[in-house]
Amino acid sequence: MKKVSLIFAIFAMALITSAQNFEQPKVSKDFDGVKVKVGGDFAIQLQSLDHEAPVELIDLKHNFNLPTANLSLTAKLAPGIQLYMNNYLSSRHHNEAWVEGGYLTIDQLPFLPAANSIMEYLTIKAGVMNPNYGDAHFYRSNNAAVLNNPFVGNWIMDNFTTNPGIEFMYRNKGFLALVGTNNGRMNYGRGNDIGEDLVFNWKLAYDTDINEDLRIRASFSGYHVGEGHSGSYLWDGDRAGARYYNVMQTADAEGDNFRSGRWSPGSGQSEMNSYMANLFAKFHGLEVFGIYENMKGVKRDEDQHYTQTALQAIYRIGSFYVGTRLNKVSDNEDSKVTRTNIGGGWYMTNNVLVKLDYVNQEYEGPAHGAIDGGNFNGLVLEAAISF
Repeated sequence: MKKVSLIFAIFAMALITSAQNFEQPKVSKDFDGVKVKVGGDFAIQLQSLDHEAPVELIDLKHNFNLPTANLSLTAKLAPGIQLYMNNYLSSRHHNEAWVEGGYLTIDQLPFLPAANSIMEYLTIKAGVMNPNYGDAHFYRSNNAAVLNNPFVGNWIMDNFTTNPGIEFMYRNKGFLALVGTNNGRMNYGRGNDIGEDLVFNWKLAYDTDINEDLRIRASFSGYHVGEGHSGSYLWDGDRAGARYYNVMQTADAEGDNFRSGRWSPGSGQSEMNSYMANLFAKFHGLEVFGIYENMKGVKRDEDQHYTQTALQAIYRIGSFYVGTRLNKVSDNEDSKVTRTNIGGGWYMTNNVLVKLDYVNQEYEGPAHGAIDGGNFNGLVLEAAISF
């Protein structure tokens, strides 16, 4: 009891307050020459997880994971025009350094002054980037960039990819409307596997402060792949790898399943329609976020139907927070994965975060093969620096 009282006393002494952000604000019109900002992200986890299943699994070790690192460049090129590029220096899936993606944000048209009245409300993004589908991706970790994620793992059905494309976003008085298109692929393809067909995404959202204590945001998004596409990516595009290292890996498996802990329709849909609805509410220090996602598609001539639901509650007290996340994914063949997270974190500064995450995840149904009926659980401590 004394320990609990001490924890709450420390919470009350904290001075820094964090809040959830979604789309980035417009690029500043101020400009006095090209300027480049170098940014970095570093993250490391101490993992203490156990797993079990009807089949023999590998022996999980309670130890540190491989540290991960990002290097980003942000260049202000002109009034209201900015370039962003991100690189992975170290990741679970790739040992070598490589470019994750990059895009141009245009919030002003200095070369077309007559159009700048329109650009007051319009933002154009073009390049290799994650499509702005749904709001779940604003809570995910991107390799070593983890400050936006209150927990250690991302969502079970984790929509993230880096596709060449363009998006147009209109914002005015809390209302947001977005439409975009991309090639649906993480690369253009080779030989007879060339991504010819475009896919489309859109979003409608409304974000408002009801009063000084209550903020509400609601959004509805869609992602559409036309029939005959050469194989679209939406969920399995995170090449950096997942957290919860090596969980549910069978003893006879070769290599490392770098997506361990996730379950989704995968990539390669030749036809698909996916929708996500999100609700966010903030009242004083309490933040609640919800997901309802429904996907129907075709992959290798097989029909797919997946549904994801999630409810997350975070309470922030100064620079500390505590919270829980309930996440479930099910398919049309009576299979499902359910996860419960309980944890918290401490923003030692705005750029330094330490968080502790308890996770319990269960697998049920024929889609999981030998690990049907299995589960993993335990604690993961993560420390991160971003600037």
